[in-house]
Amino acid sequence: MDEACAVDMIPPPADGPDAMRCLPHSAAAEQSVLGALLLDNAAMAEISSTLNEACFYDFAHRLIFGAIGALLADRAPADVITVFERLQAQEQDQQAGGLVYLNALLQGVPSAANIRSYAEIVADMAAQRALIAGMDESVRVAWDMGQPLAVRMERIGDVLRQVEKQRGAPAAHRVPLLGLAALREASAAVRWLVKHVIPADSVGMLYGGSGTFKSFIALDAALHVCLGLPWMGRKTNRGPVLYIAAEGGSGLWQRVEAWHRDRNLRWQDTPLYVVPAAIDLSADAWRVVEAAQLVGITPAMVVVDTLSQTYSGEENSANEMAAYLRELGARFRALWGCSVMLVHHTGHQATERPRGSSAIRANLDYLLGVCRDERELLATVSCQKQKDGELFADAVFKMQSVPLGHDEDNDAITSLVARHLSSQDAIDQAHADEQQAGRGGRDQALLSLVQNGQPEKDLRRAFYETLPPEMDADTRKHAWYRARKRALDSGAIEVVEGFVLDVRGMRKGRK
Repeated sequence: MDEACAVDMIPPPADGPDAMRCLPHSAAAEQSVLGALLLDNAAMAEISSTLNEACFYDFAHRLIFGAIGALLADRAPADVITVFERLQAQEQDQQAGGLVYLNALLQGVPSAANIRSYAEIVADMAAQRALIAGMDESVRVAWDMGQPLAVRMERIGDVLRQVEKQRGAPAAHRVPLLGLAALREASAAVRWLVKHVIPADSVGMLYGGSGTFKSFIALDAALHVCLGLPWMGRKTNRGPVLYIAAEGGSGLWQRVEAWHRDRNLRWQDTPLYVVPAAIDLSADAWRVVEAAQLVGITPAMVVVDTLSQTYSGEENSANEMAAYLRELGARFRALWGCSVMLVHHTGHQATERPRGSSAIRANLDYLLGVCRDERELLATVSCQKQKDGELFADAVFKMQSVPLGHDEDNDAITSLVARHLSSQDAIDQAHADEQQAGRGGRDQALLSLVQNGQPEKDLRRAFYETLPPEMDADTRKHAWYRARKRALDSGAIEVVEGFVLDVRGMRKGRK
C-alpha cells in the first residue's frame, strides 16, 4: 500500500473503550494540597503560580480551593470553620463534603512543608488531562472535511499551543539561579541519613553479585534508620522507610521478624512500609507516592529491591537508565527529601561495577559494593563513590541464622540476619569461626597451597588455578588480594622481597 495513502484508512472517532477510561488525576495529591492550605495559609504563596481551581479533578476539591482562595483574597483566615461557612453561604457545603470532609483534609497532612511538590503533581495531572482533551479536539478538527487542510492544521496547532501554555513550567523544572552567598549556604548544608555513609536527599546504590547478601544488608540499614539506631557505628536520622520488595514481599517478613528477634526488639514499633510487588518505576513511581500519601507517611528512605525488577528499559542504554534515575529523583527524592537506595547486581563480566550502562555511576550520589567469599557467611561493603564526602573504610557484616519456630510439618524455620562487625578482633574471630566450620573457602585454599620460600607469583598462579574457569580477571584479582590479606593479617604467612614464608611451618619446626 502507498504510505501516503495510509492515513485514509484511519477510521473516524467513535464511542468505545477509550470513553470509559479514567482521566489522569491524583486524589491524594489534591487532598494534600488542600489540607496543607488549611494548616498553613501562608503556603498559598508557594503554589499560587502553579495551581488554579481548574487544575483539580474532583469537583469538591475545586469548590474548597476556590473558597480558600476567596477568603485569602479578602485577607480573612481560611480554616475549617471559615471555609465551611463560605461554602455554606454559597450553598456548596454539601457538594464539598461538609464539615467532616474538611476536618479529614486538615488531619490528613502532618505539615505544609511538601505542598509545592504536591501542587506540581496536581498541575502535571491537569496538564495530562488538557493534552487528552486537546487531542480529542484535534481529531474532531481533522475530520472537519468542510475546512481546507491548511486551516485544519493551523487550528490543530492552536490547540497544541494552548495545551503547552496551560502546562507552564513547574517549579521543579525551572532553572535555579543562586548568588554566591546562597551557593555557600547550599554547599554547607549537606545532610546525612547515616553519617558519612548514606547522604540524605540522595539517590544511590548497593550492588553485588548473586548470593552476596546485599538484600540482607539493605534491609539492615533500613531497619536501623526506622528505629534511629546507629548503623555501622554511625549516627542515623530516624524516619519511616518505604521498602519496594519487587522480587516478592512474602519472604521479607521472615527477615524482618528474625532481625527484631535477634535484637530483642518489637517489630510493632518499626515504621517500615512495604510494597510487595514489582512496579515499573519509570512509569508508575507516582503510584507509590500516592500510596504513601494515603497512609500519611513521609519516608526518610526508599529502598528499591531490585533495580532490574522495577525497570522496563534497556540496562545498557545510557539515556533510558538516566531517565529512570531522574524519575526516582523527581518522584521520591525531590518530594520527600529522602535517600533512595537501589539494590542491583554486578555485571556479567565484571564484579567491580554495577551491571548496565555507565550512566548508573554517573547519576548516583553514592555507590556501595558488596562482595563475599563464595562459602563464607561474611560480606564486605566497600564505598566506591561518595559525591559529598570521603570514602569510608570497608565494613564487614556477618550473617547469622535466627530460629523462627516450625512449620506445619514441624520443619525448622530460620532466616539470616546481617550483623556489622565493629572491630578488627570481631572480624578476625568471624574468619576463624568460618574456617573452623569448614566454610573458609578461598582462604583455606590459599593456605593449603603455601610452600615455605616459594615466589609469591607462583603461589598466586597456583591460587588462580583453584578458581572457576569462567571467573573473569577482575574477580580473580579481587579474590587473590582478599585471601592474601587475611593470611597476612592472621600471621599465617609473611611476604619478604617477593617470597612467601610459611610462619605456621616455622612455628612447628621450633616446637
